[in-house]
Amino acid sequence: MVELSSALTTTMIGMLGVVTGAIISNYVNQKIAAKSVRRDIVFKKKIEYFEKIVECLNFNTKLYESSIKQAVKNSGISQITKIIANLKKNRKKFIVTAIPLYLDISPISKRIRYFVSIEKRIFHSFEMMKNPEEEEQIIENIRHAVKLLDSIGEKIILEMRKELNRD
Repeated sequence: MVELSSALTTTMIGMLGVVTGAIISNYVNQKIAAKSVRRDIVFKKKIEYFEKIVECLNFNTKLYESSIKQAVKNSGISQITKIIANLKKNRKKFIVTAIPLYLDISPISKRIRYFVSIEKRIFHSFEMMKNPEEEEQIIENIRHAVKLLDSIGEKIILEMRKELNRD
């Protein structure tokens, strides 16, 4: 009889341990999975945000390059006015979303502001082309500004890669 109660006690304690372990294990696994899902969601949002920025950088740079080609072909005042209107209409603007809550974008935003300031200089240069006195020099300035836009875009992409690698 003593052996039976001893075996029963041991079995009950073992079963209680297995049930308790299963409950605790399930709880811990759910917590880990929830953290993982949150990280994945934030990472996907970062990727989407960065893809949109890269798309905007590339589109604007190509737009300016094609505008230079148009200006070289036809440099009349009416053509320059059309180019400026086309740039203002088709230029993509940088998106502002809630993603900065999830990451540090201060290095990126500084470079984006610099990118936009160079874009303003390009617009100003196109405006100056309406007075065709120094047309060749203005076109060279615009070409130099577009090259500068390319290098700044590469630096922005590098900063974004650094941010993604931190995760």
